[in-house]
Amino acid sequence: MEQRHERLVEEISTAERAQEFLAGLEWHLRQLDRVAGSLPEGHVVRLVVENAAAHATTRGAGKAGSVASRSRSKTEGRISTLRGILDRQDAFASMDA
Repeated sequence: MEQRHERLVEEISTAERAQEFLAGLEWHLRQLDRVAGSLPEGHVVRLVVENAAAHATTRGAGKAGSVASRSRSKTEGRISTLRGILDRQDAFASMDA
């Protein structure tokens, strides 16, 4: 029972770190879009940023942000589920004590 508890705590911690990174990715991608959009067509920095954004996605520029957002939402759901499992496990353990 204790091993399961430790695994759940570890998974929650890992999922929370992933959630933070995904939120950061979303923010950075929006910032890149703003930077690129503020420059004229054909500007070397705009081209570099757009090229980097295109390589960050497999389905075209702009897709990475929405994928990151959906992934972050799914991760939040997983964290919530794991916390619920952990809370129920702790409640049962305290009843046995």
